[in-house]
Amino acid sequence: MARGLLVAKFGGSLLRDASGYITAAQEVARLRQEGYQVVVVVSAMKGVTDELIEILESPSGWEPRLRRIMERYYSAARGAVSSERELTSVLGELSRLFDELFKLVWAVKVIGEATGNARAAIVSFGERLSAALMAAALRSNGVEAVWLGGREAGIIAEGDPWEAVVDYEASEPMVRSKLLPVIERGVVPVVTGFVAGTREGRIVLLGRGGSDYTATLLARFLGADEVVLYTDVPGVMTADPGRLKNARVIERLSFAEAMELALLGAKRMHPKTFEPVMGTSTRVRITMPGSSQSTLVDSKGGPPPLKAVVVSEGISLVTVVGGGLVGRIGTAAKITGVAARLGINILAIMQPITETRVSLAVRRDSAEKLAKALSEELGHIVSEVEVEDASAVSVVGDGLREPDVSGNVVEKAAGLGGVKSILWAPGSPILVTFVEPDESWAIAEKLHEEVVSQWRID
Repeated sequence: MARGLLVAKFGGSLLRDASGYITAAQEVARLRQEGYQVVVVVSAMKGVTDELIEILESPSGWEPRLRRIMERYYSAARGAVSSERELTSVLGELSRLFDELFKLVWAVKVIGEATGNARAAIVSFGERLSAALMAAALRSNGVEAVWLGGREAGIIAEGDPWEAVVDYEASEPMVRSKLLPVIERGVVPVVTGFVAGTREGRIVLLGRGGSDYTATLLARFLGADEVVLYTDVPGVMTADPGRLKNARVIERLSFAEAMELALLGAKRMHPKTFEPVMGTSTRVRITMPGSSQSTLVDSKGGPPPLKAVVVSEGISLVTVVGGGLVGRIGTAAKITGVAARLGINILAIMQPITETRVSLAVRRDSAEKLAKALSEELGHIVSEVEVEDASAVSVVGDGLREPDVSGNVVEKAAGLGGVKSILWAPGSPILVTFVEPDESWAIAEKLHEEVVSQWRID
């Protein structure tokens, strides 16, 4: 029985060796047997993207390093592709891709530098090699498949070659014209995650973690019913399970909640992962192959009202103090303008009603630079600029939009030692407490137990 179109994305945490490709191929075969039409999106083999970036940054000894990557893919192919005919074919395809990669890296080494587009092209090989291998593994499991780069699949993006902006209007008809005929023939398209192309055909990238984003983009353009993001954990957790032993899988999230968690770095998701499918009927499921647990993300969400606690480290609070701030129109704009001119991203801004101080949360490595500039440029109205290290402990959940729920969280957080300040806006699904760095996980554990776990539904 036909069950609609599903986009299945397999991450590098799964695709670390032959067993990962076998597991992924078997999962796709199962979905096909259940009646789904399937589009597959793959990341590079685990660690390969980082290695390619390191080769670009430090090309010394690049050739043996590339050969180690080559042997990883060849070894995975020999283990994942059981058909002799398919193995011979994919080894030839991998060899062709590696020849191209070696030539590009050699050219960069000779010239001594690389353009942004050349660097993007080199880094894209992790996904391209992975897609070729996945297609062969699928065919070896009786599933007809063909691989395409993100550019060949029709995803058009412009701008920064490392963080290109997708052109939705241009991409949708291109993706549909490239992929729908393949799908209608009963063939599974295997598309490189993370990779897109310009109108002129140059390769660009969608930012780290961009394979999830690729999957939801394709789902939007093709009108898919569901996206499944396969990873090495059975879903999004209520907290980091490596730090809090009582962390558990969240069963349901709204898109708004999921976007906040992505921006906070949960599951290493691309911040734009859910953007393409917001306002559509497409569901996103996060799980691991063979698991009975998963996190379902859609426009509705569901209980409980509070979903997760996330710790963000490496933050500093830069606080501008002075009576000259009081009643002066445009002071906050001047302060943030200094940060903007320095290219420093402001994570949060806080100001009491007395207007005697303004605090900016920024990454720790940019705090002293910002403080120095603020002292120099605003010394006529500022008496002091303070810098203190902090961590952010965030509580996420649509229930925070309700006054009784948010009030309870504020009360609990305010009663904990080590809390510097609390930031929340009415209608927001996130409440942030800035805390002493050495208290962050203890505070996170208390908030997890006292305001998140109390809503547990078994």
